[in-house]
Amino acid sequence: MNWIEYRIHTTHEAADAVANMFTELGSNGTLVEDAKDRHERPKRLDETGQPSVDHLPIKGVVLKAYFPESEQKDDDIRKALASIQQRSGMDMEDLTVDSEIVKEEDWEEAWKAYYKPIRVSPNLIVTPSWENAERGTDDVVVELDPGMAFGTGAHATTILCLQALERIVNEGDSVIDVGAGSGVLSIAAAKFGAASVFAYDLDELAVNVAKENVVINQVEDKVTVKKSDLFSETGAKGEVIVANLLADIIIRMAPDVKAHLVPGGHLLVSGIIANKKDDVRQALEIEGFRVAETLEQEDWVAILLQS
Repeated sequence: MNWIEYRIHTTHEAADAVANMFTELGSNGTLVEDAKDRHERPKRLDETGQPSVDHLPIKGVVLKAYFPESEQKDDDIRKALASIQQRSGMDMEDLTVDSEIVKEEDWEEAWKAYYKPIRVSPNLIVTPSWENAERGTDDVVVELDPGMAFGTGAHATTILCLQALERIVNEGDSVIDVGAGSGVLSIAAAKFGAASVFAYDLDELAVNVAKENVVINQVEDKVTVKKSDLFSETGAKGEVIVANLLADIIIRMAPDVKAHLVPGGHLLVSGIIANKKDDVRQALEIEGFRVAETLEQEDWVAILLQS
């Protein structure tokens, strides 16, 4: 299958709204390339195996989203962007929209060029399934083939979630992962000792990728992956709920969370751009949650709450 890659270059302020727009249009994953990462540890390697930041914008952010070639979204995207600007009055500066056809096999090879093992914490490694990562006897290792689902462990929002899950998941817990993507958080939760993990994603392709990664990591006895729009297809309850989504989606799901969390349980939300954290916090506090900790990395925020 071929894919259409849409690229939107805009401001940091507008990034969350644009990413949310892609999600609402049915994107099979959204990738953020941030100019600020030019000053951080490079995650992509060039053809010589050296770290590279050449693909990053000079300023602002570039958001990339992927749709099947048969689903042209040019008109929908332009109308949605115009609506965002009109509703919010947001300064999106020199907004540009580009697109190109990407062959799936080319996309997969591109991942392999720069997706390398990542040590997320002293005891946790996330590695592509095709790499033989060096590991210690006490290391927890999550192996991933992200496919088109995204969620490699390299993004700040995923790292914040993984580091928090390592601390809050207790032996025997039940965990719910809303917006599971590649399944990285669900698999990690199982390896941290959860007895059962329910992984949900609205995108069928992500569901299939997550199922494959669950098998790769040999945690299929613990992790159940299912298609669901947030909590629409589940009656499960857990000691931990993790949702690495977008601020607007977290706000939308806030009234439904408590029905799926045991009293005293933890809610971990991420995927929040810094200027949206107060909106998310307020929405969850209205529903009776108490903020236990706010975690930040590279202008992205995760919030840990208790019921």
